[in-house]
Amino acid sequence: MTGTVPRTVRNLAAGAFGAALAVQYVPSTVTLGQWAPFESLPGRLCRWRGRGDGVALTFDDGPSPVATPAVLDRLDRLGLRATFFALGSLVARDPDLVAEVVRRGHQVETHGYDHRHHLARSPRWVRRDLRAAEEAMAAVGVRPRWYRPSYGQATAATLWEARRHGWETVLWSAWGREWATDRVDEIAARINRRLRPGAIVLLHDNDRFGRPGMWKTGLDALDVVAEELDRRGLRVVTLEELVA
Repeated sequence: MTGTVPRTVRNLAAGAFGAALAVQYVPSTVTLGQWAPFESLPGRLCRWRGRGDGVALTFDDGPSPVATPAVLDRLDRLGLRATFFALGSLVARDPDLVAEVVRRGHQVETHGYDHRHHLARSPRWVRRDLRAAEEAMAAVGVRPRWYRPSYGQATAATLWEARRHGWETVLWSAWGREWATDRVDEIAARINRRLRPGAIVLLHDNDRFGRPGMWKTGLDALDVVAEELDRRGLRVVTLEELVA
């Protein structure tokens, strides 16, 4: 045996390294599931749609002391219930606002702790982020069942850590993309095209990670979406109700 590494060992090492990269990054393509016909991955690792006959409205990136109360007031006026995916770092700053969301009859789940791209983070970072998110939610008396990663990016580490915490990863099947336009009609039309039984709709109750004021545009679009839901006879339910 010489000091050089045998070719067979080098090939095995290269193969193992490549497999590790694939396991970490290839599953990020699960974000494409919103355009696919299936509702979830095998083993319920990740979900895009529910099984019920209703529609779940979901809001990401809060809580915001400015946007979240306005969203709650609009939901009250429209007689709608929603599911809020809250960031642990913001929950820690505004615990009373999370309690207000729950008091008004809405569901609160976790959006992780920091709003970062998972594709650029290591499995160790993902583990720390989800642990911190769990602790932040526990401090306000919320035990999440559902988890939505920032930007909808789910690597193998994301799905594994979420499952380890007992959470099911959920994305969406319809979204407004409020960060891309300030046109209310465009946002509403984008959502309405994908409204059907079991749909999970993504909106935002914060503009900290997107276009300034985007939550206001999304909120105005919600009025149009609510009219379309009523026209089609689709019930609006929480995520838990939609899946159960």
